[in-house]
Amino acid sequence: MNSILIVDDDPASLALVEGVLEAEGYSTRKAETPSQALELLKSWTPTAILLDLQLQAGESGLDFARRLKANVATRTLPIIAFTAYGDRWTEAEARAGGCDGFLEKPITAGRLADAVSRAIARIT
Repeated sequence: MNSILIVDDDPASLALVEGVLEAEGYSTRKAETPSQALELLKSWTPTAILLDLQLQAGESGLDFARRLKANVATRTLPIIAFTAYGDRWTEAEARAGGCDGFLEKPITAGRLADAVSRAIARIT
């Protein structure tokens, strides 16, 4: 079963995204901060990471994506960025930072499932 790490500091968004992904057959784990995500990644390797770019505390989602792509242990993990501030510049910056996919909030269930499926298909 494919597993997804969801990193988002908004509990409502976390719950919504988790529900959609689990309904699509994915197993999920959640983190509200990059440091929580790193703790999970020490003992578990997800199939992909869904990462909010606008994290409020500490490191931004984009900085975290760059750090994951610079690390030999996590560089091959597909990262799908999602944000409420979507525009062409934000998408270009996310992709330049190593994100493999990009979604703008609000996210529909179909678009989310499609983006995760495409990101996973690239590595399998």
